[in-house]
Amino acid sequence: MKYRFAIAAAALLAAAACRGPGEDDAFRWTNELPAGAVVHLRDGSGDITVRRATGQSVVVNGTRRWRKGRANDIRFVVNQVGNDYYVCAMWSGSGKCGDGGYRGKQTGGFLTMFSLFHRVSDATADLVAEVPANVVLDARTTNGSLQIEGVSAGVTARTANGGVTASNVSGPLALVTTNGDVRLSADSLSQSDSIHLTTNNGSIHAELPSSVEGAFDLSTVNGVVRSDFPVPQSPRGRSGRRLTGQIGASTRVVKMRSLNGTVSVVSRGATH
Repeated sequence: MKYRFAIAAAALLAAAACRGPGEDDAFRWTNELPAGAVVHLRDGSGDITVRRATGQSVVVNGTRRWRKGRANDIRFVVNQVGNDYYVCAMWSGSGKCGDGGYRGKQTGGFLTMFSLFHRVSDATADLVAEVPANVVLDARTTNGSLQIEGVSAGVTARTANGGVTASNVSGPLALVTTNGDVRLSADSLSQSDSIHLTTNNGSIHAELPSSVEGAFDLSTVNGVVRSDFPVPQSPRGRSGRRLTGQIGASTRVVKMRSLNGTVSVVSRGATH
């Protein structure tokens, strides 16, 4: 019995020795995509960076980082459903990589605090992607920032804790965070390309083409709203905190909302 115990103890010590701070480039996926395809990036804890690809091939690289955890606390999964391509960083309990069911990085419930065998991983995953200009992007993380450059077929970007920055983008745009700033620089937009920017705790800064028309609704609860575009002051809003109104004939919706922060909309190329 004592020999079995010694062997087991040695195995545990060896496993512990393999742990410790580390980083690796564990994942790379590439594929040629048709125009109009959608790339869905899912991350539970880490940053997502996206730039425009030079051709029609998507490339996604995944990096894992850990301190007291282990590299294999995270694995990367690719799942294709028609023209939808899901690339996910998966922890234990992350659910499934697909349309719904992805739960990111789970920290456990209240009862797991009292389990001697419960271990919460500190491992994080960063995703860096090159996406063709005519492919739609849907990027989401929980704890991390999103930086997107040059995607022109539409962008959805969401995080709970971190900033969202989208530069030189076009198509329908939805940028959302709970805690962080939202920054947008939009290229030329079609008449139907909607814009939705939202944060609870942070500011919004948007640069739009000077020709943009649509139904504008710009508001904050604690802060001020500023606009280069001739959006009238809402009669229902407190002074300086809400601008609503129609510019031109387009039915495009331009909605920006912060609870605690400034909302600033400028004409692209203007100096502010």
